[in-house]
Amino acid sequence: MKTIEELNAAVSEHRRNNELSATEREVLDVLSRHSCKDVGRSWLAKSTIAELVGKSRRTVIRACNRLESLGIIRQYKRMRQTGDKRQTSNLIVIQAPPAPSVTPACHTEETPSRNTNNTYKATAGALKRSIPAPLFKALAPYFNDDEMYRAVGILYRAKASVDRSITVEDHASEFIDGLQSVIFAYKRGRVRSLFGCLYAAWRQVAVEIKRREVFADMYDWLAS
Repeated sequence: MKTIEELNAAVSEHRRNNELSATEREVLDVLSRHSCKDVGRSWLAKSTIAELVGKSRRTVIRACNRLESLGIIRQYKRMRQTGDKRQTSNLIVIQAPPAPSVTPACHTEETPSRNTNNTYKATAGALKRSIPAPLFKALAPYFNDDEMYRAVGILYRAKASVDRSITVEDHASEFIDGLQSVIFAYKRGRVRSLFGCLYAAWRQVAVEIKRREVFADMYDWLAS
């Protein structure tokens, strides 16, 4: 992102495409307002963000970790190069939304990319703390850090396209089954667009979950 207009458009799209809590939206807005001089990049300390949104520092850390797990931001620790090597500042970078090429169709060729030349190296720690442990364990063998962030973002968009109230935590095993079916097909050469088919598979999982919930509600209504 090079302009304030692009930054504002990116933030609006992130808010529209992701299921964010009120605190997460507030944190994202603060980061956006303080990312104008160096577009998309904020050097605010977590304690400063906490003061601006009226929350505790720990709450802000959790919110930032969730935003990072969705691929909305990236967090980087800046360390002294000499001396005691202590942390000197935080850099939070608002990410551009993914291109709208990820669709339920599974025919577009797409191979996971591995970028080893980033100036800042992301860690999987924040993501590991933000998603169910079984899901992280299932994703880890197949994706590097960048790809895992992308996959998790696709998962949340896929289930939100059906019903935002569906929680990954309560249905982790079903979403993992969807992941493994796509990976199996991909290894056998039956899938060319890995991330596109992940979206389709996870959306279908969400559809099945929603269908069960509707039937359960109908049964309860008839029983009453």
